[in-house]
Amino acid sequence: MKSSLLYIFAVMLFFALPAAGGAYQERLLLSLGDENCSLRVEADDEAQILRLRVHPGPPRCYATKEKMQSILKSVFSRPDLSKPAGPYTSLFLGRLNDYPWLCEYVATAAYQDPRWDRRRGKPVSMDLYKYVRTILSNREVTGQFEEALENSGYKIVSVTLEKVCVGHFSDVPLYKGKMLPGKVPVDAVVWFRLGRK
Repeated sequence: MKSSLLYIFAVMLFFALPAAGGAYQERLLLSLGDENCSLRVEADDEAQILRLRVHPGPPRCYATKEKMQSILKSVFSRPDLSKPAGPYTSLFLGRLNDYPWLCEYVATAAYQDPRWDRRRGKPVSMDLYKYVRTILSNREVTGQFEEALENSGYKIVSVTLEKVCVGHFSDVPLYKGKMLPGKVPVDAVVWFRLGRK
């Protein structure tokens, strides 16, 4: 009987307490597209993160460079983008293969680079994450994003990665080029760290 009362009390206490994850809230800043394929920018004000998200995601939906630039330009030109808690510190892209042109750029850059071992699918003398970070930090990549941030007071200061994956050109979404032999980087979870100009 005593253990039953303790169990009931514990269950009541569990439901009475607020959920630990309840404080996390993403708010939608802008969405371009429709229910079949949209690009969204969401804000987590508490964590000071902006998230660019493809919805519902591959293989039904991918982000084009033009849509990415258009939505970021719209969001970063908003006067209400700054908030009392301070500036946003990062732009979370999610998976690299949501952005086929960017995924292809990384794969092709590695394939053509003598510092990349295509046979083994890894850099000749560098950490895999550092290597891919170097490619994504290239002005040719960051410039495509900073063009949209132009008058916002923000700039990209660094790239952070998780879960870098190596595969073949057949793993690059929407790739129409020659299926080259060997292994290349084809996916990663990507953040651009933001700073103030």
